[in-house]
Amino acid sequence: MEKTVQLKEPKKKLFRYLLKFAKPYTASLFTALFFVIVSTAMELLNPFLVKIAIDEHISGDTIPMVEVSADTKGDILKAGNRYFMRQKPNGETKVIPTYTVETFNGDKYLMSEGKKIQKIDNADYKNYRNHDLNAVTKISIFYLVAIFVNFLASWIVSYTLGKSGANIIYDIRKLTFEHILTQSHTFFNNMPVGKLMTRVTSDTQTLSEFYTNVLITFIADFGLVIGIMFLMLRLDYKLALMIFILVPIIVFISIEFRNRQFKIFRAARTKLSIINTVLNEYLSGMSVIRIFGKENKMDKKFDEKNSDYLNTILHQVRNHAFFRPIIEVIRSLGEAFLIYYGGGKVIQGHIEFGTLFIFITYLKQFFRPIMEMTERYNIMQLAFASVEKIAQILETDTEIKPLTEYNGKIDPEKIGEIEFKNVHFSYVAGEEVIKGISFKVKKGESVAFVGATGAGKTSIISLLARFYDIDSGEITIDGRDIRSFSTDELRRRLGFVLQDVFLFAGDIKYNITLGEEFSNEEIIAASKRVHSHDFIKDLSEGYDTPVQERGSTLSTGQRQLLSFARTILRDPEILILDEATASIDTETEMLIQEGLKELMKDRTSIAIAHRLSTISDTDRIYVMNKGQIVETGNHEELMAMKGYYYRLYQLQLDSNE
Repeated sequence: MEKTVQLKEPKKKLFRYLLKFAKPYTASLFTALFFVIVSTAMELLNPFLVKIAIDEHISGDTIPMVEVSADTKGDILKAGNRYFMRQKPNGETKVIPTYTVETFNGDKYLMSEGKKIQKIDNADYKNYRNHDLNAVTKISIFYLVAIFVNFLASWIVSYTLGKSGANIIYDIRKLTFEHILTQSHTFFNNMPVGKLMTRVTSDTQTLSEFYTNVLITFIADFGLVIGIMFLMLRLDYKLALMIFILVPIIVFISIEFRNRQFKIFRAARTKLSIINTVLNEYLSGMSVIRIFGKENKMDKKFDEKNSDYLNTILHQVRNHAFFRPIIEVIRSLGEAFLIYYGGGKVIQGHIEFGTLFIFITYLKQFFRPIMEMTERYNIMQLAFASVEKIAQILETDTEIKPLTEYNGKIDPEKIGEIEFKNVHFSYVAGEEVIKGISFKVKKGESVAFVGATGAGKTSIISLLARFYDIDSGEITIDGRDIRSFSTDELRRRLGFVLQDVFLFAGDIKYNITLGEEFSNEEIIAASKRVHSHDFIKDLSEGYDTPVQERGSTLSTGQRQLLSFARTILRDPEILILDEATASIDTETEMLIQEGLKELMKDRTSIAIAHRLSTISDTDRIYVMNKGQIVETGNHEELMAMKGYYYRLYQLQLDSNE
């Protein structure tokens, strides 16, 4: 039974899907997260190292000093017969009086309250500043180490996320394609090929960006913003709070931008899917388009779809083009405020220059992850739009499964007996195409179904192969309800020879074996039975001759003969022929009739026929009209009735004359 889940809570549900896909790679993602934290810490550390170098060492002359005794331990400045040490931040030494060092005409002087107190000997000054020089050297080394650690951590993050992302996308594509393979014909009737191609290819590729550039790095950007806010508050909470006034403005703009972009991204994914569907349809029907001279009309229709998609993308571009500059303007206003207000505080001596420097640096770092988070949010919105489409595929379940409640006893003496018991079926609810049909085909019998187009002939074999499940009634093979078989088990017992033969890109041998293991002798023997060996051996590379898409380099008759070889090779118990010789010329048809008779010997066979002359030798003919069997008998019996079959036969005779 078909079950399609509507996504009532898209974002929560879709995010769970995204995490579910990533679950097998949790260890790799946590490894990446750890190194993201390391990288973020290094980004925060480097400006702080510069602040320490500026405030505590490079600007050492401006740090207030107090007079101490000659035997005081630490970095002491000797000025004449007096000794001075920098004021400790914890207030252990007295604050007043304080002294600083200033330079006049190349000479260093001890200053207090703007007055020269004592000239400082160059040797004493150099000895005093050696500590600052050594400290700056160490800080520079730490800075370089932090850069290297940041590089190494970033490389590990990039490699780990790239590898994990590629594997996740591989898994999603595999899961999606395997799910598609299990679906019934109803699924494919309702889902255009172009849409399925979009889901398996471009939609899954879009998710790659999410796993490599969003899932972990989004957390890193968020952590960087929080870290910067914390450090700013620790350094100068008043100045930090003034800067944080900008945050609500940024949040408001970001939320508004996010909501608009999500709607646009969803529309863009839908319209891209429509383009792929239209393109696939036009390319598949190119010969018809050219025959009827509809190139210009098709070009115009395609351009309409393409233009619609372009307009959606341009809407997205306009939104994005507005967002980044407005964030840049807000950042510039913040910097201008810092230079004005913070610079004044430095001049007044209320804050250190290093503090102003780190605020300006952190402000730039503060806005960068915000813009990157928005960029990544764009990717996340696109990923949501894509995973929503994939989820709709994965949560649409039309798979034909074996139903144990229909298990029945299997008679080992009956191989290939088929029975329909009061079968009803409709493609669309309320519009029956099979109306209470019952018939039985014994082992080795050959039967045929005939009737006008739409009578329900092809539906019979579709139901027998369980491409669809019946609405009511029962279909059995050897007394066992076919709903108790797995689809593989059921279809291995059936051999199909269809009028429309599909050939895959590959070679002749592959199109006969379809990738299964058969010996060359078995392949050649099967080909000889249906007289396809003669034309195959005359090809340039025999059985290894490449086959172009859909077998375009082979004639219709040659493709049909390959289909016969493909079926005979598997030696099925039940043979189904859907107007198998309708596309073959008279000479070729005569060649394969003997092969078909040999194949049908002691084998149950069902033929769907439009040319009544091809089924005159069958054991029984079922004549269908509007979903019901209206006549039954062999050719002679039906002709003698002079009923519906007789009229069909006469019409074909008249049309051939």
